Amino acid sequence: MISAAPRHGELSDFLTLTDGLSIARVAEALRCCTRTIRNYVAGRSPIPWHRIELLRLLKRETAAAPAETRPDDSDVGLTANIEPDPAAPDVPPAELLAWVGVHAPHFLSSQRSFALYVRGWNVVDKIRRAKREGTFADVLVRWRVLALEIPKSWRSGRLLKDNGPPAYHR
Repeated sequence: MISAAPRHGELSDFLTLTDGLSIARVAEALRCCTRTIRNYVAGRSPIPWHRIELLRLLKRETAAAPAETRPDDSDVGLTANIEPDPAAPDVPPAELLAWVGVHAPHFLSSQRSFALYVRGWNVVDKIRRAKREGTFADVLVRWRVLALEIPKSWRSGRLLKDNGPPAYHR
């Protein structure tokens, strides 16, 4: 008896493979509408197995791309407007910005909240550890996607009101 290929993927696999990506970016990668992705995440629609496999292939391609072909930090369009930390010359402001943008983007709303997060959560040591373990490249890949989405979400609303300048500028 030959076992048939599964018809539907698991939500846990889908969420793992799309971690850190916006719904719009996932929809673009899968060439479908954002409503479809929202239905998958909410459990209203089953996830076709081929969508999971496509996400796996895309993730593998991104991880296998040599460093020379990966875009550098200057192509994200956002620049940190914070001073480099003299105690950590090996961690430039662009890397701090990427780390905070991926792990706690709401702390990018002002320089003050950004500095408090970096100091309070010891981000410099976390970046150094991620570089040693080889996981920091994943943070940079996710940041390149999020850097396009974050400014769009902050154009209006309370995040920029009376907080001072954000921790980055276009």
